[in-house]
Amino acid sequence: MIDRVMAIIGLLVLFAFLIVVPIMVPHLDLIMVISACAALATYDVWRHLVGKHS
Repeated sequence: MIDRVMAIIGLLVLFAFLIVVPIMVPHLDLIMVISACAALATYDVWRHLVGKHS
């Protein structure tokens, strides 16, 4: 259970870190890279949470 909570907290901290770039430098290419990074991290955490059935 604690690994699921820590995974979600880690994902939220990553989002908080990544959101600074598009706010400070609103260029389309940077927003696309940040979105791709956030999508890959979300997919990884989702696979981690759904994959464990214990």
